[in-house]
Amino acid sequence: MQRAHRDLQAADPTRGDRVATVAQRWGFAHLGRFSLDYRHRYGHSPSETLRS
Repeated sequence: MQRAHRDLQAADPTRGDRVATVAQRWGFAHLGRFSLDYRHRYGHSPSETLRS
């Protein structure tokens, strides 16, 4: 999860980077479950991290 978090922080949505791509890169096959676990751990959604 930490690696996915770092990748989302470094990603650029204007270049087409996506939450699904990052999640899959780190072995999260179920995007909904990844999003729930991510929100539980970091207090906000992965897409919020991607946009910030």
